[in-house]
Amino acid sequence: MSLFTELRRRNVYRVAALYIIVSWLVLQVADVFMSFLPLPEWTPNLVFVLLVLGFPVALVLAWAFELTPDGLRRERQAVASRAQPGGFRKVDGVILLALVAIAAYAVATRERGGAPAGPATTAGAPEAIDSIVVLPLEDLTNDPGQAYFVAGMHEALITELSKVQALRVISRTSAMAYQDSDKPVPQIARELGVDAVVEGSVLRAGDTVRITAQLIEAGTDRHLWADNFDRKLTDILSLYGEVAQSIVAQIRVKVTPVEASRLRTEREVLPQVYENYLQGRYLCDNWSPQEMAQGVERMREAVRLDPAWAPAQAELALCLQYQAFFNFVMPGDIHAESLAAAERALQLDEKLAEAHVAMAGIDYYLEYDRDAAERQLRRALELNPGSVRALIHLSWLFGESGRFEEALPPTLKALEHDPLSTVATHALGQVYFLARKFDHALTAFAEAVDLDPGDPLLQFSMALVEGERGNLERALELDRTALELAPQASLFLGTYGYHLALAGDTAQARSVLERLYSAATPAPYDTAMVHLGLGEYDEAIEQLEAAYAQRNSQLIYLPAGPWFDPLRDRPRFRALMERIGW
Repeated sequence: MSLFTELRRRNVYRVAALYIIVSWLVLQVADVFMSFLPLPEWTPNLVFVLLVLGFPVALVLAWAFELTPDGLRRERQAVASRAQPGGFRKVDGVILLALVAIAAYAVATRERGGAPAGPATTAGAPEAIDSIVVLPLEDLTNDPGQAYFVAGMHEALITELSKVQALRVISRTSAMAYQDSDKPVPQIARELGVDAVVEGSVLRAGDTVRITAQLIEAGTDRHLWADNFDRKLTDILSLYGEVAQSIVAQIRVKVTPVEASRLRTEREVLPQVYENYLQGRYLCDNWSPQEMAQGVERMREAVRLDPAWAPAQAELALCLQYQAFFNFVMPGDIHAESLAAAERALQLDEKLAEAHVAMAGIDYYLEYDRDAAERQLRRALELNPGSVRALIHLSWLFGESGRFEEALPPTLKALEHDPLSTVATHALGQVYFLARKFDHALTAFAEAVDLDPGDPLLQFSMALVEGERGNLERALELDRTALELAPQASLFLGTYGYHLALAGDTAQARSVLERLYSAATPAPYDTAMVHLGLGEYDEAIEQLEAAYAQRNSQLIYLPAGPWFDPLRDRPRFRALMERIGW
């Protein structure tokens, strides 16, 4: 008797088919439970591995035991009691039908991209949509005071879509360049390099919100799908996920079960909590001392009203860090609060990418732990591959650490998602600058200035490059422009004094130094810059040591900043680097 005949006689084929059917059902159940239970993301993978390991065990048992009409029996006993094959033929038919049904379902699911079916109007999307932009939502409420609300909804929808790794989503910064634009959709799509465009509007009436969205094919300007979504303000978080799922379903992009579960948000949020959260983000993004302080207060109020909502905790941590980075507040004054908020956000929702970015900010800018920060940022990108914020933070970390080749990929990916972003373009310029590629750096910074001429940070960065190239007259001109735009920024004032000293204007440099020393908020990093320009290296190192005691975020430039080159061979400077851990 041949092996294949024996396998058939012992019903091994039948058991294998049954095992495949049952395994498929188990995987479907596991996927359903993942959507509403707080299970680890690796749970479906574990179930799959266990089922694979169980398959050979099932085959061995099928060989040793035989399935008969009287139940399972050892093979020898089964031979004697074998009945007519008619019953088993019916079983075989059922198994065959089940396998065909599973195969058909798999094909249909693959064609849908694994996403839920979308409602309402659809004209059938083409197969090759893997990049998209959500244009600024139109505010049908016609209330200027609601600008923050519409902006927050726009950002949230983009964030939801960015959770799908196979889909490149243009960031809000680049999308905002087309607000009130009369350019046709195909032209916008060409400029941003996307396959499809989402247009929409927001109407708010009391505690009810309506989003109208439509999907447009870039090349043909053909409307592929449109729908309305209504929710109470308490359910607004689930609204974003529902809209994102509908869009993803129409473009048939591949969505993993884990990504699909992230698009399903069931939690309710109090309207006043969400109002404060949106206003806080809106204010913190404006990068002025006054508005950033107001944004922090809004975030604190959101956290006070709902301490268990992770996004508010994460944004509070980040807003506080931004204040400290620009020396608007003392780092020591916000360290504990920012750390507590970041830790709380992670405890509440480990799958929230922004919580990991917030913890990375603590690790890097306040505790100088680059390895821990890198781990947090990589985790953030696992959770949200399209997070421009995480990509840019990773770019900064690598560039400021001297890892220039590693810094370019996240920077360029950030620009793919946000091609009109001054922050991403500035990050590219900074990588080149710290790598001593000054011409490339100036080109990138100039492109960023074209996008936002009123950004003082760009003028400051260009001044640093011109100073290192020896163009001190141009550097001082840029320093003055930066200070006109942000007169309270001690960081810009310190660099101005540094360039004055290099240019030989010692009297003016010492005047700047006196202003910095007499300021209400100590700025030892900035005074160190002026001492550097004056050639007073011991005093410069002393101020850098004070900045370290203060946990000043600007010390991240110590490893790669060209202006620190005169100090690198000095034992006291090397000792400071060792104390920091670099």
